[in-house]
Amino acid sequence: MANVPSSNISLLGIKREIETGNYSSSNSYSDISLRAVSAAAIPAKSAPDGFNEFSGYAHVTDAFPGSGEDSWFQQSGLGGDAPPNQWGSASIANPSYAQAGCNVGFQNDQTNDRIAMRWTTFTSAASSSYSYAYVGYDGFATNTFYAKCVYSASSSGLVGSVENPASYSPATNTYTAISTSSYSPLWQWSATVSSGSGTRSISSSSGTNPDWTVASNSSGANAISGPGRLLSVSATRGTYGPGGGGGDFCIHEDMLVSTANGQMKIDDIIATAPPKIWGYNKEHHRKELGDVLEIKVVNHDNLYKINEIILTEDHAIYDENYRLLSVNPTKTRENYKKDATKIKVGDKIRKEDESLETVTSIEAYSGTHRTYTIKTSFDNFYADGILVDSEI
Repeated sequence: MANVPSSNISLLGIKREIETGNYSSSNSYSDISLRAVSAAAIPAKSAPDGFNEFSGYAHVTDAFPGSGEDSWFQQSGLGGDAPPNQWGSASIANPSYAQAGCNVGFQNDQTNDRIAMRWTTFTSAASSSYSYAYVGYDGFATNTFYAKCVYSASSSGLVGSVENPASYSPATNTYTAISTSSYSPLWQWSATVSSGSGTRSISSSSGTNPDWTVASNSSGANAISGPGRLLSVSATRGTYGPGGGGGDFCIHEDMLVSTANGQMKIDDIIATAPPKIWGYNKEHHRKELGDVLEIKVVNHDNLYKINEIILTEDHAIYDENYRLLSVNPTKTRENYKKDATKIKVGDKIRKEDESLETVTSIEAYSGTHRTYTIKTSFDNFYADGILVDSEI
């Protein structure tokens, strides 16, 4: 697209920008009316006072998905549609408390002109995990988008309780406005058994697999849909079974993340459409903003404090030459198949402002703490100003 320039503006060029989105200068005015051009470009105004009011003007035609976007929510770097096939399949057994579930929600990220999808499958034994995908739009700066889900699932078992779906989830085949400030609408299914003995489950295998549609209005304009995904969650109380905690990765929850919106707590990032995250592009050798692809949250008791950053013993950070360092390189290798060097006092680590910080202290950090990690398009991010590996 060639926008209207700041000088040598022509009337025909403005007209072409409005009609095709491609400004082309010409001195041939013919019978083009400046008043008609103004009405097309700026409907709320009867006419401009002069050509200078069109300086830099770019006429954007509303489109969803936007130019160059996929027709559905693609898993960046993974291929295929989101949520993936394994979404919605969870089973857990525990002697005292068992819960399994899944959800999908949408938010209109107007800052980045895109709709964000967040999905998760969870159990009471595993770490929390959130995954993300995005579809951009052109125009629609203040438009209200809508989402719906077509589904039919059945519950089995006489113990515990189910969300089929949760009370706040819209009814099947019902368009609901997508929020600009939170993940809403959100569809959640879960099975929970906290007393008694036995199994409670939900399945769509004999009904309709959940299938989402997002549209630019409540009538289904510019709709993109699917694909449907099998829903199958099961919770059993009275025995041990599949399920378990997450890996040993993680950064202490108090360590702030560097984002396009400034320093943010991990819970604030999870709660809203994630802003772009600052990381280091190893290919281009520079700091860049990248998309959040996944967030994991889990409790850990194997943390260390290196200067002021608190992280697990196997979580790697970057030295002055962008090589990985960790407190326990053996665990880093075992858990993530990544080679790291044992960090020591005197090492220099990378900071967000491209300066180096000398390691002056390495101390065990006692207790069990809530921790997180973030997978970005660069596989790294800045936590409390220090470049750390994603390790997902």
